[in-house]
Amino acid sequence: MNILVLLKQVPNVSEITIDSQTLAIDRSRAGQVLNPEDLNALEAGLTLASEKQGNVTVLSMGPEGCEAVLREGLGMGANDAVRITDDSFVGSDTLITADVLKAAINHLGNFDVIFCGANSIDGNTSQIAGKLGAMLNIGTLTNASSIEVKENEIEISRKAGTGYEKLSASFPLICSVTGDVNEPRSVSMKGRIAAKKAQIQVIDNTILGIKDLNSPSKVDSLFAPEQLKVGSFVDGATTAEKVDKIISILSDAQAI
Repeated sequence: MNILVLLKQVPNVSEITIDSQTLAIDRSRAGQVLNPEDLNALEAGLTLASEKQGNVTVLSMGPEGCEAVLREGLGMGANDAVRITDDSFVGSDTLITADVLKAAINHLGNFDVIFCGANSIDGNTSQIAGKLGAMLNIGTLTNASSIEVKENEIEISRKAGTGYEKLSASFPLICSVTGDVNEPRSVSMKGRIAAKKAQIQVIDNTILGIKDLNSPSKVDSLFAPEQLKVGSFVDGATTAEKVDKIISILSDAQAI
């Protein structure tokens, strides 16, 4: 069984800042990490590979620096790693990104299952799995919180309102997973050493030959949210006294 896992390098959200003039995210000072839910996707792929005697390929789109997340994937147990890069891909929206991924997947060969994280912590669009599934014309399962592998299909459970729903799709398919689906394994020292020496295949647009790279998404405006008024604290010797003061304040403001 051939399994593909999509990995994305994202900025560490605890270290990013916002440019006060452009209101854009300044990624220059933030460290880069593997998108958390992509770790769960990789674990799902590795687990399936062990059950079905499969081969796992990890794929990422980005500059040379994103090879770090590919090596992390190799260290966890992936067999092969591929990086997509080209100056013409910079600034791609989710539609163009999905189109590039589709071209790369078709170039690499047939995959029975494609796993990816349900969401990325930098873009928060949750669009790649659905778009890629439609472009490849394969079954699409999204937001999986549990996975059950059957003979010719995968069945997932996912949150739906106050409950859960079960969905299934036959191979080939793409499945996006949430952080609830599993507990990713750690990278062993042996795995790290092997990953450091491993070769990473690089493909660009001279290979893929994508002609239309004009992103249709346009940003009309960016604005900062209004600053909320600072709250006030109510003092009192007892809880009852504090409650009385709060009621008095709300009454004076005609809020009650």
